[in-house]
Amino acid sequence: MDLIKKLLGIVVLGLLLSGCIASVSPTGGSFKGLKIEADKSRIVIIRRGGSLIGMDTPRLGIIGTTASQYYFPSKAFIQEEVIAGMYKISVTKPHGTGLVWRFDPFEIEFVAKKNETIYLELKTSSIGFVHSTKIEVVDKSYALENIKSMQRVLRTDNP
Repeated sequence: MDLIKKLLGIVVLGLLLSGCIASVSPTGGSFKGLKIEADKSRIVIIRRGGSLIGMDTPRLGIIGTTASQYYFPSKAFIQEEVIAGMYKISVTKPHGTGLVWRFDPFEIEFVAKKNETIYLELKTSSIGFVHSTKIEVVDKSYALENIKSMQRVLRTDNP
């Protein structure tokens, strides 16, 4: 009986704390696989989430011919049209927002090809006290299947 009370207390405390954490609500709507503008490329990044670490929200930057920045919550996606070329994605802790991101900053580089879409996934995992995060190129069918239940994050979506 004491174990049940302790577990219930932990759950209640977790719910209270999660309500105190700043969050970002995506306002861009659902995915629309519209045709890419002529001579452009499309970058689609998904984030499924699914654990307590999923509440963490990083600042994600896309840097190349142009630069943009997003606050990227779980169960959301980013879709950006870009000029073909070399791009870097950086994932860092947001500053001055109240958002939490427990991971070290990292970057990846890739080439966005003209008239093509690249599908990426930001993955976070936690096993005990060991946390990890990475961005991987994913298959189009996998991305499109998972994106159905997600909302698009816009640059203007702030905590």
